Amino acid sequence: MMNEKQDFTQGNILTKLVRFMFPILGALVLQAMYSAVDLMIVGRFGTTAGISGVSTGSSIMSLVTFTLAALTTGVTVRIGFYLGQRKEERIGPLLGGAICFFFVLGLILTVVLLIFARPLAVLMQTPEAALDLTVTYVRICGGGFIFVVFYNFISSIFRGLGDSKLPLLFVTIACVVNIAGDLILVAGLHMNVAGAAIATIAAQAVSVVLSLLIIRKKELPFTL
Repeated sequence: MMNEKQDFTQGNILTKLVRFMFPILGALVLQAMYSAVDLMIVGRFGTTAGISGVSTGSSIMSLVTFTLAALTTGVTVRIGFYLGQRKEERIGPLLGGAICFFFVLGLILTVVLLIFARPLAVLMQTPEAALDLTVTYVRICGGGFIFVVFYNFISSIFRGLGDSKLPLLFVTIACVVNIAGDLILVAGLHMNVAGAAIATIAAQAVSVVLSLLIIRKKELPFTL
C-alpha cells in the first residue's frame, strides 16, 4: 500500500507535489543528456559527419520518445485516479491492457523506424555526408525501441503510485551506462555513430531490467 508521503488525498498537498515534481524534472534533464553525451563523445573520438548523424538521429528519436512518454502519462493519471478512489483492484486489469497496448505500439514504432529511417533523415534535411550515419543511428535505436517503450511505461506506473524517485534512479543508472558504453564503443572501439546508438539502447535495456527486478521485490497495491 502507499505510505503517507505518497498519498496525495490527505495532508499538505503542495509540499507533496513539490517533492514529487523535482525527481520528474531531474529525470527529464537526464534523459535530455543522452544525446548531449553522445554528441560530446562522438565529437571527440568520432568524425565530423558523425556529429551531424547523432544530432539529427537523436532529434528523430526524441520526437518519437516524447510522444510515447505523453501517452504513458495516461497510465499515471489512471492509476492515481483508482488509488484516490481506493479501488486498487482495478489497477491490475488497467496495467494488463496497457502492457498489451504498449507492446503492440512498440512493435509498430520499431518497424516504422527501421523502414522509414532514410525518409525521415531526408525529411530532416540531413547533410548528404551524414545521411548514412543518421540512418544507422535511427535504425539501431529503432531496433531496440521496445526497451524505450517499457522504460517509459514502467516509470509511469511508479509515478502513478506516487513514487517519482525510482524513475529518477533508473534514468541516472542508464546515463552512467550510456557514458560507459560511449567511452568503450566510440572512444575505445571507434564505432562512431553505431557505438553511440548501441550504448543508448543498452542503457535503456539496463533500466528496464532493473525496474522489473524492483517491481518483483516491491510490495505493490495491485496484482497483474
